[in-house]
Amino acid sequence: MKRYVGAILAGVLIAASASAGMYYEAKTTAQGGRGADAQRATVRAWVDDDNAKVEFVETGNPLLTAGGYMLTRDGGETMYFVNPKDKTYAKYDVKAMMQFAGGMTRMVNLKITNPRVEKLEERPGGLVLGMPVIYYKFRTSYGSSMSVMGFKSESQTETVQEMWVVSELLGRAFGTWLRKEPPSMGDPEMDRLIALEIGKVQGVPLKMVTTSTVTERKKGRTETTSVTMEVTKLETVPVPESTFVIPANYTETQLVPLGEGGQEGDDNPFSKMFGGKKKG
Repeated sequence: MKRYVGAILAGVLIAASASAGMYYEAKTTAQGGRGADAQRATVRAWVDDDNAKVEFVETGNPLLTAGGYMLTRDGGETMYFVNPKDKTYAKYDVKAMMQFAGGMTRMVNLKITNPRVEKLEERPGGLVLGMPVIYYKFRTSYGSSMSVMGFKSESQTETVQEMWVVSELLGRAFGTWLRKEPPSMGDPEMDRLIALEIGKVQGVPLKMVTTSTVTERKKGRTETTSVTMEVTKLETVPVPESTFVIPANYTETQLVPLGEGGQEGDDNPFSKMFGGKKKG
């Protein structure tokens, strides 16, 4: 569940458009812990003001599809998942998906307690891709409990995150996931944790190193996962307007949440993000 929520929140940092836009490539690697491979990804994107396109070149996440891309023309207020292979697209409603995730957490009685975000360090971070950045170091901690069919588990999570942030790239498309109004899952403590995480910095991280340690309270067993996201290329380029236009011959589909409306033989219903039920 934590990885699922992370997939919703963490996904995309930037996107694409016309005239004097920007192009970037980013790579995410992970090691240790269950599900680390699912966080592996390589993306490339084009950004211009409110327009953005982020293509998933490679991904280990079963919820995403290599070759598919996300598209926005209004700074992330409205987003679409596009599947060139099937020639389909689906509107992505952040609020609805967060409400769905909140429903899933209630099904497993997931509770978050004592969420806390501490700034450990802030200083000039030198140059990344030729741009001056600010280095931040944060520690996030919270307790969690989950109960399913009489089986209950409790754990404590501590995450240390290092970030190299550039503040100049403040276009709305770059800030798709840095919203002024954080999305709500309907649980006060979970919403508080999300708000604390989203409000940590102003700007765009060009590099992030996140190390999370989860300790099971009863067994005392620990699991540590380290994830590194790094923008490997960033340049100003002319981007044609057509970059942000969904082809006219693509069919709109309905974005179906996990576990709802899966087609027969589809072992990954959430893959409908890149081509689900066709309307009409």
